[in-house]
Amino acid sequence: MKKGLLCSVLALLFCASSGAADFGLLLSPSGGYGSGTDSAGFTLGGTLVPWFSASIGENMNLYLSGKLTLKGFEYGKKTWVWPPLVELGRTELSFRPTQTVYLTLGRQQFRDISGTLVSGFFDGLAGNIGLGKVRLSCGVYYTGWLYKGTAEILMTQQDNTEHSKALDYGDFLNTYPASSRMLVSVTGDFPDLSSRTSLVLSVLGQFDLNDYEDSGDAALHSQYLAASYSVELVDPLRFTVTGVGGLMETSGMDTELCLAAIFGADWEVSGRLADMLSAKLSWGSGAVNKFIGPFRPVSGIAQGFVFTPTLSGTMNGQVSYAARLHRTLSFSTAGLVFWRTDVQTFKDTELNGASTDRFLGTEFYGQLVWAPESALHFSVGGGVFLPGGAFVADASPRWNVNMELVVSL
Repeated sequence: MKKGLLCSVLALLFCASSGAADFGLLLSPSGGYGSGTDSAGFTLGGTLVPWFSASIGENMNLYLSGKLTLKGFEYGKKTWVWPPLVELGRTELSFRPTQTVYLTLGRQQFRDISGTLVSGFFDGLAGNIGLGKVRLSCGVYYTGWLYKGTAEILMTQQDNTEHSKALDYGDFLNTYPASSRMLVSVTGDFPDLSSRTSLVLSVLGQFDLNDYEDSGDAALHSQYLAASYSVELVDPLRFTVTGVGGLMETSGMDTELCLAAIFGADWEVSGRLADMLSAKLSWGSGAVNKFIGPFRPVSGIAQGFVFTPTLSGTMNGQVSYAARLHRTLSFSTAGLVFWRTDVQTFKDTELNGASTDRFLGTEFYGQLVWAPESALHFSVGGGVFLPGGAFVADASPRWNVNMELVVSL
């Protein structure tokens, strides 16, 4: 064991000394000020990301990274938030045995084709292979070694209960890990279905590995089928239609269907600026009957910037615009409108429990990014959410402004 570890260390040192390795540090202080139910007042924090990469032979690469996050000072609490959060970042070994085959092992980024089911870092093994005009990808991932606040997996009541526990390194196993689940994904990509169309098909299974002996909950397994079809009607205008169907299965053998759909359009505006105008309509099923229930994704993917519901039992329309004003300066803005697709799934402390109004409200957000050098990146953004008829009459607007500096050393 010691000999193997020594050989590994010597191999890494050899890579570094031969110029086949690189390392660095990302420093990212951030701050914000806002008004809302989740976080009000002034916040100050930052992240520190050390990383190391090395080539091992001609076809293999190693990447290691960690992440230290300090939320810092919260005006509402008038104290420093402690302890800091320590996470393992992207940490993977990649191997390309041929030009058409690529394999990765470790903690790696994964996002499903719809952008509604799964997103973030996951631990596992993934591979893809090119078969003519088809690209086949598959992966097996585990979630139980991730930090729960980053993973945002909230599929059962026990998940919500565990998620609400404050981080305590003295009780690490009960306060740090995310919900224990296994994901299996198989995707077929047809990028040149025709001269102007493309198609992606994906099957994803989620298997609940949590222990429910004490909580009394039932294990929740789910399977999803997703399809995304894109067509370029004219050169700068592209439409995409994505549909997702899911089956939720509990250990008690109850089965429930959930659905989601996304309609999008992107228009690359012709002119001096490198700009794009986009529109998107996203819909997630709500509770209808015993067979059709709320859309339940694996990851809690936020649908807004200030107002951040998931697609479970909600629907939203979005129009956004992004432009590169200068070689070093870019700007983006978005307007969103939110509705409920049922009157029981979405939860909020200011929601009017007696109201059947489906209108949740509108949001406006903008961001300016300045990147004078590849190693320097500064962004400032802000937005406001105006509550709709589903909220209590005296619900106040929610807003925030934030800024972040990223320095690569």
